[in-house]
Amino acid sequence: MKKIITLTLFLAIVAGLSGAALSFVYQMTDPIIQEAKIASEKENLVKIYSSAEFKAIEDTDTSNYPSIQGIYEAEGNGYIYKCSVTGYGGASTPIVYLIALDNDGTYKGYEVIDCSGETSGFGSKVGEDTFKNGIVGKNIGDSIDTISGATISSSAVVTGIEEATAHYEENFK
Repeated sequence: MKKIITLTLFLAIVAGLSGAALSFVYQMTDPIIQEAKIASEKENLVKIYSSAEFKAIEDTDTSNYPSIQGIYEAEGNGYIYKCSVTGYGGASTPIVYLIALDNDGTYKGYEVIDCSGETSGFGSKVGEDTFKNGIVGKNIGDSIDTISGATISSSAVVTGIEEATAHYEENFK
């Protein structure tokens, strides 16, 4: 009986120390990971509007648009929406992308930040130039074609774009 208590106590101490070590590592690396995410986002914003100044818009209600994760104003050009949608890969690995709605009434840009949870060669096509070229340059509100064989993922992206368009027309047009 004494041996069981000793082993249980030893296991509890090891588990506690492991938990503390994990917590410490998380606290040390989380700011670095968050900075890398922000840098990636800014890098993609510049791909769309290379010479614009960006300002995060935080005073607009997006509660009716679940895909919208953030909005940036590209001063003098239009608005860029950060969207996150659930594709075929599931909710644990959403498709995260930026869609730019230009003041002249067109989709100015589309940049995928993350689609790593999608099936390679199928759902991952939402991050390829072929899909991007089917969006960029179209008039806001025009229908966007989905990808054959990747209907779930591309339909989710189109739904997010439609939400961004509806929000844009409701608040900024």
